[in-house]
Amino acid sequence: MLELTELARSKLHGSLAAADEPVRQGKCFRIVPKDDKYLTPKIAKPASDDTVFTHDGDDVLALPRALHPFFRGKSLDIDTSGKLKLQ
Repeated sequence: MLELTELARSKLHGSLAAADEPVRQGKCFRIVPKDDKYLTPKIAKPASDDTVFTHDGDDVLALPRALHPFFRGKSLDIDTSGKLKLQ
């Protein structure tokens, strides 16, 4: 299962807070297919079977159950430049 550090949760929370209110109402970042090879985060409502990560009581990231195997043993953190880093 994907692990999110507190720094990563805080970064995602800040990014959502900066979005327009109508855009983020009840939504969070959700990892979805970009194409046949890549995944991307989009601001969307979590699906009922998503694993949802929170920060300060707000949903910040939703991971669809179908993607769990791809993220097993992975961690989302912040690198030294302040960017999200999957490792």
